[in-house]
Amino acid sequence: MIVNFLKRLVYLILGLHFVFAVYIGLGTLYIKWANPTLSPYMIARANFDVSKIITPQFRPLSSIPTDLTTAIMGVEDPDFYFHNGYSSHKTPLMNANISQKVVRNMFLIPHNNNLGAYLECIGAVEMECLLGKERIFEVFMNYVEWGDNVYGIGEAADYYYKKDLQYLSRTQKLKLASVLANPIEVEPATYRKDKISEARFNLLNSFMN
Repeated sequence: MIVNFLKRLVYLILGLHFVFAVYIGLGTLYIKWANPTLSPYMIARANFDVSKIITPQFRPLSSIPTDLTTAIMGVEDPDFYFHNGYSSHKTPLMNANISQKVVRNMFLIPHNNNLGAYLECIGAVEMECLLGKERIFEVFMNYVEWGDNVYGIGEAADYYYKKDLQYLSRTQKLKLASVLANPIEVEPATYRKDKISEARFNLLNSFMN
């Protein structure tokens, strides 16, 4: 009886993994060619009130200032171009890589548990098999959470500074990169109130003179 139960449990777990893999695969193929206006993460974060969500201002990667992308990748995932979606390189300044955060923001709902982190990992590995690095980073820059119902670098620049990306100052760019560590609790104007955000800013400020 115990053996049968364990078999059924294994089949259930494998089945759930298969369903999740299909979900990630289909979703990844969709974002390979399209720029969605919403994601399950955004809807859940807004407590299912879609009217609260500010549609991300999609910006092609080529239109985003290079020093800004360099700063963000430097503190978010310096090994981005060298891993396949899973990276054991975790530091107090970085708790998930860029690919994992794309999976979180495009396909999952807000979480703070090991199951969610596990799904991010396996989803990121699958996504990297279907999407190129440039598109993954482009999706990240346009859909990652930058505040309460604020998504994407274009919207973040407008929301916090009332500016287009091209007119951001060096300090403003570094602040936007820094607060990604805790975008719900910390804004660019208050980054010093969060030790990790402040440490990220100081690190970038010292290396990007």
